[in-house]
Amino acid sequence: MFNMLYGLKDIHTVISNQRKIGGAAEADSIRLSSGETYLNPVFTNVDISKGHYVSVGFIDQDGANVIAHVDQIAVIKGLEHKLICQLNNTYIKHYLLHDTLKYLQKLCEVNAGFVTSSFKKEALKLVRDISVKELKNHNISLPFPVEEKIVQLLA
Repeated sequence: MFNMLYGLKDIHTVISNQRKIGGAAEADSIRLSSGETYLNPVFTNVDISKGHYVSVGFIDQDGANVIAHVDQIAVIKGLEHKLICQLNNTYIKHYLLHDTLKYLQKLCEVNAGFVTSSFKKEALKLVRDISVKELKNHNISLPFPVEEKIVQLLA
């Protein structure tokens, strides 16, 4: 996916399938009808009731956790699906990076000694999401070789 998103349905899809596709839904900015503007919001939740979108939750670059009714949204600019390593929101990027590294370490512990194709596929997906650079920065090694050429970096 990793490209433009076109609405709440796309945001909901990214959030719902985060473990399968990785990354997050981030916008350049969101302005509410009250005039409040939030920069680099990363969407964390979309509430649906009876088939209608009701509210969205997001965290801005300052770490403010905001839930807004869909009727309060005036403009969302630059909405995209990005890998964790591509996020501009440093607050949520740090949080997601830490969470993903913790999950990757636990995945390696559980699969210690058994490098199955499904384990390797999931581990490489996580590495692609955070980048090989971050893997090296945190001194995490995988039980199989990871080449930067194989894990395509888009950051």
